[in-house]
Amino acid sequence: MNFATIFVLLAAGFGVSFIVLDVSRVAGRRHWPSSNNIVSDNFRPFAIFLALFAGPALFIQALWRMLASGGVRISDGILGVAIAGGWACCYGLLIVQFVRLAGLPAP
Repeated sequence: MNFATIFVLLAAGFGVSFIVLDVSRVAGRRHWPSSNNIVSDNFRPFAIFLALFAGPALFIQALWRMLASGGVRISDGILGVAIAGGWACCYGLLIVQFVRLAGLPAP
């Protein structure tokens, strides 16, 4: 594994999670989980789907919001970016393996 492979994994992981997040926002507006009623809203299938397939994108957006509002220290923000990057690399690895299983050329 080299830096080019890590870049491809990050791009695939973040790319797919941001695509899923944007498609979910357009398609599932009325099912979007709210933070007002945590117990009943966040354990519905749509919220679990978002957490599984758009996790890195949701995490980065929430981290950006908290950094902009001053609710998170810079050191915690750097750690959050590293965690989101690792999560996106895991997703990217899954995507590359699915591409290989489909018989397409993958890096």
